[in-house]
Amino acid sequence: MRWIIRVIGALLLIVVIMLGALFLLPGERIARIASEQLSRMTGREVSITGDVGVTLWPVLGVTAGGLEVGNADWTDKGALLTAANAAIGVDAGALLRGEIRITNIAAQSPVIRLEQRLDGRASWQFTDSASGARIETESAPSASRRPLSIQKLTVTDATLIYDAEGADLLRYDGVNLALDWPERGGAAEITVSMAPASEPVKLAARIEGFADFLEGGVQPLRAEVATGGGEALFDGRGALNGALAGDIRIDSPDTARFLASLGAGTVTLPRGLGRSVDLRSGLTLTADRRLSLRNLTVDLGGNSLTGQADLALNGTPRITANLRTGALDLSALSEESEQAAGADSTVTAETEGWSRQEINADWLAAFDGNIALSAESIDLGQLDLGPTRAVLRNERARMVFDLQDMNTYGGKVAGEFVMNNRDGLSVGGKLQAQNVQMRDLLEDTAGVTRFTGAGDAELSFLGWGSPLTRSCARSAALAR
Repeated sequence: MRWIIRVIGALLLIVVIMLGALFLLPGERIARIASEQLSRMTGREVSITGDVGVTLWPVLGVTAGGLEVGNADWTDKGALLTAANAAIGVDAGALLRGEIRITNIAAQSPVIRLEQRLDGRASWQFTDSASGARIETESAPSASRRPLSIQKLTVTDATLIYDAEGADLLRYDGVNLALDWPERGGAAEITVSMAPASEPVKLAARIEGFADFLEGGVQPLRAEVATGGGEALFDGRGALNGALAGDIRIDSPDTARFLASLGAGTVTLPRGLGRSVDLRSGLTLTADRRLSLRNLTVDLGGNSLTGQADLALNGTPRITANLRTGALDLSALSEESEQAAGADSTVTAETEGWSRQEINADWLAAFDGNIALSAESIDLGQLDLGPTRAVLRNERARMVFDLQDMNTYGGKVAGEFVMNNRDGLSVGGKLQAQNVQMRDLLEDTAGVTRFTGAGDAELSFLGWGSPLTRSCARSAALAR
């Protein structure tokens, strides 16, 4: 019995000595060594400022009044991370051996600034993407760099700023981020939550070989974004510079809600044209933000499309797409046009004249590119079209709808419709119809059934103004 008491006493003495040693460790010294280690790990200048204190619970380490991580040397827009309150955890066993080994970092209400250049350089990369060499600084030469390894990273209530060259500045407040990386050679789990609009958005990702990923390597990656209106899932491979290759899936029962939760504002979509979205595609995204979709299949809530698309996302988006569909139902557009016409007639009756509300065509400058569409048939509500091939071209706010071949009412129709908003809005177009059955056409468009026979027709029109206050039209038709 006496030896048991002695063993327990010895253990208690060891615990007291260990706790005393921890209490006697100066917090400033731990903070200084920790900042030096972080600088060597990242290749960036890391400074810990303000009041520094030692903590034993819930994590052994130090708390600091300020933490700042320097940005890449090619930018002058501020630090990568700035936090007014931070906590750094260290390994207790290593600390008793006289070593400082960082295990976790927690930052409260930091400002995180992420920048990306067109050449692929990104401020969150700790290697130079152009040469593959490690970034060197005077305070942290590459010869003394240590591999980056932090088991846990927790960021709460952050302000996230994303500044991509050639794109609009993005800013998100109230961002929470957690990194769980138990083994340096293993995978990392990352969760992010934010609310760009009224509803929360959650991102969960798993990256295999996270250490190699941080050094610029390509690793298996799986990520999921979930909101109240739907979810998007990516499964493939990726690199720290933003390059991705794999499969993407989007399931959105309520696309308007999904886009609004991502900060896109109020979006109204016609029936059958995206109120719900079920998309599957192979995806490739390069470091310079060029997106390719292959083997694309998408259901827009009644209308299905297949094909491929390429998007350049620097500056004004440029789209090149080749899409195919079977029976395309666009009758909802006709229904909405009739509703709008009814509303306009009410306004006209009340004001006793034409509406003078300005036509806003700024959306014509939203993208450039070419979109080709082939359909087995098209239902326009009042008109039923057979096999149709058309190309939509948009260049610097001038959109051309080129109707290359359309089979309808026993004949063929071709032509183009143009909207130009480069210097005030103007619209125009030309249509040619050959061997069209006039009775069926006039019955569907005007309710007239007294004409029969096949006919050829030509129509041209032009309107301009700011808004359309002046217009002229010319038409000619020949029936036989």
